[in-house]
Amino acid sequence: MSRRPSRRSGPQKGNVPEGGFAELRAEIDRLRRELTQAQARIRQLEQGGGEPLAARRIAELEEGQKVARGLAVEAALARSRAEGELKTLRAALERAAGLHGWLLRRALRRLDGRPGGAARPRR
Repeated sequence: MSRRPSRRSGPQKGNVPEGGFAELRAEIDRLRRELTQAQARIRQLEQGGGEPLAARRIAELEEGQKVARGLAVEAALARSRAEGELKTLRAALERAAGLHGWLLRRALRRLDGRPGGAARPRR
């Protein structure tokens, strides 16, 4: 029996996964195709092929901007109307007569958090 380890020629079984080379070649081919497509797209964009795409995107952005402006104007109008109605309602509450008027004004002060209308601590 020899004490030297035997020398095997060729690749060892554990070093190369089954089908590893085929998978690597397939991935290389796929990456080459993607690279070719990307280079073709770059050439197309450099030659002015991207201008219609950019023009369409700019038009979409401008349309969105107009819609946003319209919504902002509507929101400002709605807020203005709500503030006017609130002012009218508060004025009506302040002018209310009798016991009901007093109760309404007291409730209004509690809602506003004004001093003098704060609730007393309960015992």
